[in-house]
This record gives sequence, structure tokens and C-alpha cells, in this order.
Amino acid sequence: MVPHGLTDYDFIIVGAGAAGCILANKLSSDRVSRVLLVEAGGSDRHPIHLVPKGFYFTLANPKYAKSFTTDAAGPSGGETYKRGRVLGGSTTINGMVWNRGAREFYDDWAAAGNPGWGWDEFLSAFREMENHQLGPSPMRGGSGAVDISVAGPPEQACDAFLASMAAHGIPTVVDMNGSGAERGSYVASNIRRGFRVSAARAYLNPIRRRPNLTIATNTEAERIVFEGNRAVGVTCRRDGDQVTFSARREVIAAGGTFDSPLLLERSGVGAKDVLAAAGVPLVVENPGVGENFSEHRGIQMQHRLRGVRGYNDAASTVPRYLWSGVKYLVSRNGMIAHGGYAISGIYRSDPSSPHPDTQTFFTPISTSAANPMSGRLVVDDEPGSRLVTLPMYPTSRGSLHITGPGLEDPPCLRPNYLSTEYDREMLPLAYRKAREIIASEPFSRYVVSELEPGIDFDDDEAIVEYGIARGVAGAHALGTCKMGPEDTDVVDSTLRVRGAQGLRVIDASVFPGQPSGNNNAPTMALAWLAGDRILAEYGN
Repeated sequence: MVPHGLTDYDFIIVGAGAAGCILANKLSSDRVSRVLLVEAGGSDRHPIHLVPKGFYFTLANPKYAKSFTTDAAGPSGGETYKRGRVLGGSTTINGMVWNRGAREFYDDWAAAGNPGWGWDEFLSAFREMENHQLGPSPMRGGSGAVDISVAGPPEQACDAFLASMAAHGIPTVVDMNGSGAERGSYVASNIRRGFRVSAARAYLNPIRRRPNLTIATNTEAERIVFEGNRAVGVTCRRDGDQVTFSARREVIAAGGTFDSPLLLERSGVGAKDVLAAAGVPLVVENPGVGENFSEHRGIQMQHRLRGVRGYNDAASTVPRYLWSGVKYLVSRNGMIAHGGYAISGIYRSDPSSPHPDTQTFFTPISTSAANPMSGRLVVDDEPGSRLVTLPMYPTSRGSLHITGPGLEDPPCLRPNYLSTEYDREMLPLAYRKAREIIASEPFSRYVVSELEPGIDFDDDEAIVEYGIARGVAGAHALGTCKMGPEDTDVVDSTLRVRGAQGLRVIDASVFPGQPSGNNNAPTMALAWLAGDRILAEYGN
């Protein structure tokens, strides 16, 4: 908590997620700078946060997860997306896939007018952060704070699925991040000996006692305080009261793709018409705030299997699940010891694509909770599998905006899924490719039936419409405070908010596009690089 009467700081970081934890670590390493880290949620000390499969329960708990619901009037209306509301943010409740992405897409960011954000810079950050189970190499780190392990032990259905991908020219590799080529592998995850390694565990826990760092939990930022166009502080709500903290150097929004643009708009930074409609006085006109919302949209498939055990047997009843828990506590291994999926496939669904265009996740478990983001773990009695296939580079763009001036005013989220010709072509290709793999030996010999979707689609348009109405999001939203050189881009290449002074955004919301899959690792690397650059700017 904030010591009584202490309200003046050099840096205020809003959001203790993937980016905020690393920024707090970096900026407080300068012992003369006073740093405040503000987090709307509470502590991450509950043991459930250490258990990788615990995310099935924390995602459904409002104590740890914040909900964002899409505009009911839209074609994907009423869907709810969860984001972390706890120390560590979404890194405390996510599926922990450590997928760093491919060189060419980072280099494209740099070439588009964002110097310093190419692959070489990101790779250097990844290597410094990682302590990889496979050991150090030119492509991996071996002594960082984030332990990376490969899902295991090997499992029969998983090995069969890898072999079926290999039959389609998708080779099996040990390190899913070893290249940007087509590949299948057991997933890499930020897990240490069966325990989740969140951003808080890696970067906050070791420095909690620094005298110049204050961590304010259960403290939600209402708005940024300005003098003219300069950010000078943050007004927060805590225990029903308002408290204002001042920032001598900078305010840094690190709330993520959802909360950072909403904080900017509540503070008067955004498009003139959006702010006027919400009853917020304009402070800094920045029309890109809340635009450019980008998210993967895919289709989930579940199958009934036979001849393999999979994970259902270990979790289909309470006694079995409890016994699996006992074995996990003893061995720190098995189903409970890794995240949402066991296998990752990255490959071409469109043979003419110049690079892999699809990401597929597979695990030998089937549940009556069709969408894993629902937070329910109701496992089928018989063996089964679940697969999610996602085109990696959606071109559709949506928006997220405030509807009123207060925290209690619900935002308007319009993801605008599958609204471009490219996306409407790619989803059927990805779905049909996944079905081809499922129907191939050796995996096909174990398949009894398709549980989901369980539909014979008449044509590609039917697949698209199903994807819009009943598809799954990848939980990889980004872009709402896009970085770029244009006047319509929210932040520049230093991550400073255009038109404002003393204000930056540092989180996944600044990414111009998808970095080849999940954004857990890329967001942490972004903050790692940004923290070093801010220290250098101030001569530290």
C-alpha cells in the first residue's frame, strides 16, 4: 500500500501486468528515482496462481479477472473477454504460451517508421529475459528471470498429432521459437518446475523491498492529471476514496490493450467526437486512441478419441482430478503442470503465402465448456481432444471507446471480426487445413467423431459466419494505442503520446500488428527495451 501522505513520485506506472512489472523493476533500479506502480487488482499470493492449470479457475473469478464485453448490437455481440486484474496482470491468469514471433514482422515495424523496434532489438531482450530449459544459444537466453520450459512429458495423442502435421510437411522441432519456418512442437511456456512464472513473480517479487518503489494494489486509475498538455499525475480510486499522485517526470500507461486507451480517453486524450459524446473535455486531440483494435479470430474443434488415454482420464471426475493434483504436488509434472495447450503448430494454410499464416493449438482433453476462455473445466468422461486454429495476421480492425467519463461507464468494444476480404478467405483455409491434419494418419486412427463444431458447412461463407458468431478469440488483442510515424498514430517510436508531454504508453496496445502469434513474450520484451531507453534518456 501507499505510505500515508506519500503522493509525489518521479514515475507513475499504471498497470502491473506484463509491461508494468518489468518497467517497475527497471525504473526503480535507479535508486534516486521514486517509482509508483498502480494496480487496480490485489495480491497474487494465492497458491492457485502458481498452478499452471489454475487459470481455468482464476479466469472466472472477478477478484482476479476483469471482463470486457463486445457491443451487443454487433455480429459478435455479447462475448466477454477476460484480462488480469491482479499483480502480474494477464500473465497471472493466462495460458502461458511463450511464442516470440518471427523476425520479418518485427523488422516490418521498424521499416514502417518505428526505429529501434526490429527483430535484433527484440531478440536481445528475449535472450536477456529467458532462462530456457533447453539452455542458452544464439536464439535463446539461459540466465534470465523468466524460466521457459517445454510441455511434457510426451503423450501419445500429442505425438500422433505432431506426426500428422509432419505428414503435411510441417516438421516437428524441439524449440518452437527456434525459427520462423513451418513447424510443430510441444509448447514453450513461462513455467518453472511446474509453477507459473508471471511477470510479477519474475520481476516484482525480487525487488518489493526497494525503498524507492511503492506498489499500490486495489488502486484503480480514474484519469491522468494534466497541466496544459503535460501529464503531471494520476487520480485514482482506492477504498471508495479518491487520491491523486503527482509525477515529476512521467506517467506511463501500462494497462494493456483494453485499459490504456480507456484511461487516455477518460483523461481527455482521444478523438474529439468520441470525447464529446462521452462528456469528457478535450485536453489533447489524438484521433487514433481506441482505434486499430486487432485480435485473432479462429475456430475451436473438439473430437472424441479412442485408443489413447489423453488427459480426460486424469480430470473427468472429482476424485481423479484430486488424485492428479496430488501427483502434481509430488512430481510437478503432468497435465496440471503446463498451460492451456500441449502442442503448437505454425504453418501455411494458404500454399501461396510467403510465410506461415496459421497458428494451431492442440491438447488431448475435451470439455463440455466449449470455449476455454469461459473458465470452466468440465471434462468429458471419454478420451478427447481440443484444437483451436487461428489465422495469424488478421487485417480486420475494430475499436474500443469510452461511453462516459467514469470508471463505472461500460466501454463500447466493436472487434469487427472477419470484415476484410483477406480474413474471410483465410479462416476457411485455416479450418479446412486443420481438418485435413485431423483426418491424416496416424492421428486419424484415434478419432471417433467430431464434437465441435459438428457441422458440415455448405461453403466458405458458412464457415465465416460461424467464425463471427461462434468462433474464438485468441486473447491476443493489441493495437488500440498504435505506434507509428503518422499523425494518426497514438504514440511515436519513443512510445510518447502524440500531442502530450510526460506521457507514454508501454504495453501491447502500441503494437502496429500481430507479432506472429501470442503477445505475452513480445509485450515483456517491449517493456524491457523501453525501460532501458527511459533510464538512458534521464542519464541513468
